[in-house]
Amino acid sequence: MKTILYATDYSDNSIAALQFAHSLSNKLKGNLIVLHVFDLSVTIASTVSLSYSRKEVKAFKEHKSRLYSFCEEHLGVEPDNSNITLKIIEGTPASEAIINYANEFKVDLIVVGKKGESAIKEALLGSTTSALIEKANCPVLAISEDTANNKIKTIVYATAFEEADLLAIAEIVGIAEQSKASINVVHISTKEEYSGEEQMEWFKEMLQQKINYDKLNFELRFSEDVFSALNQYVDEINPDLLVMLERQGHSLIKSIWHRDIVKRMMTESKFPLMTFHKKNLKNKSFVS
Repeated sequence: MKTILYATDYSDNSIAALQFAHSLSNKLKGNLIVLHVFDLSVTIASTVSLSYSRKEVKAFKEHKSRLYSFCEEHLGVEPDNSNITLKIIEGTPASEAIINYANEFKVDLIVVGKKGESAIKEALLGSTTSALIEKANCPVLAISEDTANNKIKTIVYATAFEEADLLAIAEIVGIAEQSKASINVVHISTKEEYSGEEQMEWFKEMLQQKINYDKLNFELRFSEDVFSALNQYVDEINPDLLVMLERQGHSLIKSIWHRDIVKRMMTESKFPLMTFHKKNLKNKSFVS
């Protein structure tokens, strides 16, 4: 993950996400793009007017200055003298503008805050984050406003025993290796699930064959309430990063591992949550 894109609305709730993204880009010796998307509301008639052009130029200039000050204040560094690139773009909806930019510049990770600065913006940002998780072609990392620790020493990965999980964990190892973090792989098994213990042993063996990392731990728990059991486990471990796989639509995978679990963890969990979309891992393979 050499190119990280952080998108902000300048709110206080996005400060922790900025600091986390900056710290992660430094650890990975990568580049950080700090992006703000604005919408200059206009009428159809005004879109070709000189007045609109002037307003647009002014808006870009004002946002660039505000974004520079935002980074300088909350990171304590001048963007000009660091690995930070500032970018202002106009577009709506924000999620589409972010995804288009991420695709154009082949971004490896998108980082956002979980909430906006008001009830309205909170709803909008929640909608934007959900859209990014479902549609972005790279992983999405959502950070809570009260996240104070930027060190990654413990990672929890919630698995449903899919091949895509193996590929996602392989990506996470790249982050874990930088700080020698442990990766705790957990699965919540229900009565309806066939032989959870055997599946865990199979998954553990497959993972260890494909990934050479000595800080992998495995945990199998049993519960009919997957969300509550997963939440309890995460609270016990107190990880610096929680990782889950987003699954598209109602597949043959048990409905308990449908994306509603991801969305609930995104809104209700206090921990940084990184999501990989299954569709983006189809063309990936392990390096032999």
